[in-house]
Formats: sequence, C-alpha cells, structure tokens
Amino acid sequence: MSTRRRGPAVAKRQLRLKLRRARHEAEKTQNEVAEALDWSPSKVLRIENGQVTVATSDLVALVTQYPSLANEEIDELKELARESRRPTVASRYRDVLTPQFAEWLEYEAYAATVRQFETIFVPGVLQTDDYATGIVRGLVGSGVNEDRGKLIVEARLERAEPLTGPDGPQMEFIIDEAALRRGVGNEDGGRGYQPMIEQLEYLKKINTRGRRANKEEIEPELNPDISVQIVPLEWGAYRAMRGPFELVEFEGGDDETMMYFENPDGDMVIRESAESVGKYLDAFADLKQRLPAANATNAQLDVIIELMKERRNGVVGAMPRRRAEPHPSP
Repeated sequence: MSTRRRGPAVAKRQLRLKLRRARHEAEKTQNEVAEALDWSPSKVLRIENGQVTVATSDLVALVTQYPSLANEEIDELKELARESRRPTVASRYRDVLTPQFAEWLEYEAYAATVRQFETIFVPGVLQTDDYATGIVRGLVGSGVNEDRGKLIVEARLERAEPLTGPDGPQMEFIIDEAALRRGVGNEDGGRGYQPMIEQLEYLKKINTRGRRANKEEIEPELNPDISVQIVPLEWGAYRAMRGPFELVEFEGGDDETMMYFENPDGDMVIRESAESVGKYLDAFADLKQRLPAANATNAQLDVIIELMKERRNGVVGAMPRRRAEPHPSP
C-alpha cells in the first residue's frame, strides 16, 4: 500500500463513486433521492458527477437515503468530503498549468500504475532540469518571462520527485526514438548535444526495472519499478504514432482507469469512457509486447549517446542499423 497522500481531486472522485454505488445499492434513482431531500435533481447529478464539492450538511442528508451504509463507511465518506475541499498542490502553479493538467497531476500522484507513450518529448516525469528548460524555451519562445519559465520547471520537479522516489508507483514508459534524437537544450545554439546526452544518461539510470533485470543494484532513492522502452526508427509508421497519451490506474476497485492526452484543441482528461480508454490500453500493451524489453533499453540509449558524442566532437557518423527483435519482458 502506497503512503503517498491522496489529493483533493482523487478524494472528490472516490467520494462521488462511493455515493453513486450506495444509491444503486439502495435501488433509488437520482430523482427519488432529490425528491426525498427536497433538492433539485440537478444537485444530486452534480454531486455524483464531481462537478461540485460536497458540504458536510449535504453529505449527512444523503446518507439518510442509503440505510445499508455502515458507520465506518459513513466516516470514510466524511473524511473524503473533507479531503476534497483541501487546496490543491497544483494551485501553486495555477498560472502556468492548464486546469486539466493541474487536475491530472493529482490523479497521477496517487496512482498505483502509470503508463505513458510519447512520440515527441521525453516524458515530463523523466526530464532533467536542463531538458525541461529547453522544452519551455523552445515551445514558448525566447521571450518567455524568466520567472514563469522557472515555475514551469519547478512544477515538473515537484511532480516527478514522489513518482520517481522509492515509494513511487509502477511506471511504464514507451518513447519513440525520434524524441531521443533531437538536441533539446541547444536552443541558443551554444550547448550542442551535451544537455541531451545528460538526459539520455538519466534515462539509463531511471530505467530501474530494466537495470534490475540485468542484475544491477538500484540506488535506494529511486523507484525500483520504472521501465523505459524505445520504439526504433526502423519501425517506420505504426498505429500509436497518432499522438502521446498517459494512463493511470488506482489501488482497489473504486476507480476506473483514466487517460490524459493532448491534441490541437487542448488537453483532455477522460474519466469514464471504458471503450475509449480500453483501446489505448490495448495499444500500449501491444507495443510493450512487440518492443525490445526494458533490459535492452540502455544498450539502445548507448548507441544514441555515442552518435551524439561523435557529432559533438565534430565527427560525422551514421546511426548503425539494427533489427527490433522482441526480448522477453523482465
């Protein structure tokens, strides 16, 4: 069981799911509950959809309609209601994060399993400070306010620390090789490939599941259950190339798998579309099975690092071709 603290967004989600389940067990409709409490039907709907926080007085009224709830279950609901009203950690960075992403960070922080696929960037949780700074400068532009840029990088660090630390969740990352070949950090033209080399070295270090499979000792300050796999350039086009996505699962059976992805219209959190989330779960599982396993990743990264070192030193080299043969998963 993780000791990471449940955030307000997660508490609100668990509260609404438990209230909805209690109503179903009582065999009542939302309209029936609303009528018994002299509420509008929309109030019950908003509570069960998580659109509003639940006041203690409203919760006390609701549980009178669900006689099967035991005293300890009612106490748990009250605790969830209190937690859901706490200020969010992401509120520190509300000026630099979208509301959707700020909400997502809370779900991610309490997840039991995180799976992420990326085609363009190193996933944020795995970024070094120099890499994250380069991404901010490159995407926002050189005119970005320095304080704003620092806040964005700080938000990344605060997000990453508990996830990559020893109490972090099981994490699986699949990254397209194209994302690992770009010289991020060289936006001013003065640093060359050095920031990217350091980023790839960090990926080797944080690929703890792959390292364990290769009998390496893992540093005690690192999450021992992180895997990194790479989609080789030789694969050409493949189905998941359509865009990056992240999936999280929680401990216990109260929460569905959730998904986050960005598109040209903005970022989006998908909470309950089982069919849509299921397709992405299947796509991730298919990729994971077909790719070289995490215990082969660091050798792949060494090839890219060597090429970057040659280019840094003024030697023109070509990436050696290799076949993407499946390896047994560690």
